[in-house]
Amino acid sequence: MRPETLGAMLHCYRPLLVFSPSATDARLREQTKLLDAAADSMMDRFILLTPIVPNPKQYVTPLDTLYIVLNEHEMQAIRARFHVPPDRFEVVLLNEEGDVAMRSDEPIRVTPMDRLIDTWPRRKREELRRDSY
Repeated sequence: MRPETLGAMLHCYRPLLVFSPSATDARLREQTKLLDAAADSMMDRFILLTPIVPNPKQYVTPLDTLYIVLNEHEMQAIRARFHVPPDRFEVVLLNEEGDVAMRSDEPIRVTPMDRLIDTWPRRKREELRRDSY
């Protein structure tokens, strides 16, 4: 089951919101490429790529990274909630509760994001559960 709203992602995923002025923006393509190169890490950490773009049908989806393309109404609501104007590129990592954990005006590299997530208590519990199997 794929979440249809940001609220439905919480407590299940760590949304990575990628706000872009265009579905074909070079920075959006670069962010997608960086995430695809580390798709196993993204899946292991339950990171859900969520592009926030105009004309979502033009968005070229990733090959391996877990992603969701929301409806335009939900994207507008998310853009308003995080105060990101339509002409700005910004990447926002949320924790499971929906709090902003990392924010950047350029594509985020995966390693710093992984290191940050690995410090979170819930992530530590996930690793303990995985190691006990």
